[in-house]
Amino acid sequence: MPNLDALSVFEYARETFHDVSRDACQERCFHIGHLTVCLRIAGHRLADVLTRAFSHLESADKMNADVTICAWEASSTTDQMPEPPERNGSTGIDFIDGELRVAWSIAERSFSVFCANSKLAFFRVPDAYALPAWEQAAPFRRILHWWASQQGLQMVHAAAVGTPAGGILLVGKGGSGKSTTALACVGSHLGYAADDYCLLSPGPDPQVHSLYGSGKADPGAAARLPNLRPAFERSRLHEQEKAVIFVNEHDPDSILRSFPLRGIVVPRIVEGGAHSIEQIPKSDALRALAPSTLFQMPGDQTKSLARLASIVRQLPCWSLSVGKNPAQALSRLEQLI
Repeated sequence: MPNLDALSVFEYARETFHDVSRDACQERCFHIGHLTVCLRIAGHRLADVLTRAFSHLESADKMNADVTICAWEASSTTDQMPEPPERNGSTGIDFIDGELRVAWSIAERSFSVFCANSKLAFFRVPDAYALPAWEQAAPFRRILHWWASQQGLQMVHAAAVGTPAGGILLVGKGGSGKSTTALACVGSHLGYAADDYCLLSPGPDPQVHSLYGSGKADPGAAARLPNLRPAFERSRLHEQEKAVIFVNEHDPDSILRSFPLRGIVVPRIVEGGAHSIEQIPKSDALRALAPSTLFQMPGDQTKSLARLASIVRQLPCWSLSVGKNPAQALSRLEQLI
């Protein structure tokens, strides 16, 4: 298929999905904060793979969706994936900003397209069982980022834990301990909303919303999580050196869907068993949060940075030293919350 512009890709996706969804199409809806996301997925096996991470957000209400995402796998059709326009210095994923957003993953032979005006998105993959682990753990990440930005919300690369009365973001680059600390909250007095990605509602009373019920840990981190270690050892889903589990299946009572955001914590792993916390400048917290968020969620970066800066300015920020037993740091988090 020749190179196509964004509108042609959108029309191609709409027509193709209409054809492939005639025989079998699952429709399921999920509440994210006060908004409703409807997933329409052609084929049972793809639906099983793409909805697993959202099961804790499912709703029986299928009316008035704020966005509808349609997905299909090419192995069940004869469709040919549109090729991205050639660009110098392409990293393998190209996107087009504007009312129509298009992204291609050259390696996975998949693409995403979103139209803000019609509140409609499409996602095409070659084969359900060949879907990368990161996509199964956090499906439709790019589409949800595009849509959330249109709603004035912000997807962030951060973990989130707390109580219905309030909670905190755990932010930092990979290996900082944010995922391990968040997963240590499963089964404790603190609820778990995310270990990698969540959604923020800016404003005078910022809110955190859970997106995915998944969690990831490498063998070393899993060994420090006795409540979850058996689940990680049984997992058949791996992203690089990390195993993926679904906390929403393993311990659904631990999942916290939304809560007011009370602060931001930058964890760091230290030797020994000491756990300490100290207040840090807001600029340090923004530097720990913004770069990875902007890198992993391209598009609308000026708006994204402004939203992140606005949220950080409102909140107290701390640094948390995490020792070998992350569960021992929970009392420190409870004190902050």
